[in-house]
Amino acid sequence: MVQRRRNNKKWLWWGGGVVLVALIVAIGVVIWQNSNSENKENDTEVVEVEKQETTEVETVETGELASTGVEKEKVVQYEGNDPNEAEELTGVVTYAGVAGNTLMIRVSIDQYLTEGTCELTLSRGGATMYSSIASIIGDVSAATCEGFDVPAGELGGGDVQININLSAGERKGVIRGEASI
Repeated sequence: MVQRRRNNKKWLWWGGGVVLVALIVAIGVVIWQNSNSENKENDTEVVEVEKQETTEVETVETGELASTGVEKEKVVQYEGNDPNEAEELTGVVTYAGVAGNTLMIRVSIDQYLTEGTCELTLSRGGATMYSSIASIIGDVSAATCEGFDVPAGELGGGDVQININLSAGERKGVIRGEASI
């Protein structure tokens, strides 16, 4: 009888595992090197920008621009008067429309205020149809009314005139608009 020799394939599994681990490590090293080189490039760019800004400041301080006869005009970033210093409150109706069965009215006030009231009056043909009062809410650089949500069923169809009286301390103002229902 002839004996057959059994082939042991364990060494294939071990070899494949070692090759797979080596491949994963190699890919990780390549990714790590690429991310470090990108970070170094970004750091270099930041340093260069800082150097350019410093150079410009030094040039202005030493007066080299003045000696060449080139004078820069002063740039006015914001033109007009500061609305926060105005005696009268101003603003605009930013949204007036029907959503579902509700007339939504939103207002933006030009001045920065932390407190006050907004008194809404809706009228049609000179007759008052609805009135409500809301508080003024301070925003980042301006203010707004809390918002008015009026049941549209109470107003009927057609155009209505929006009149909002603003009051904050001694300052007062009026915002007008119109909405279609």
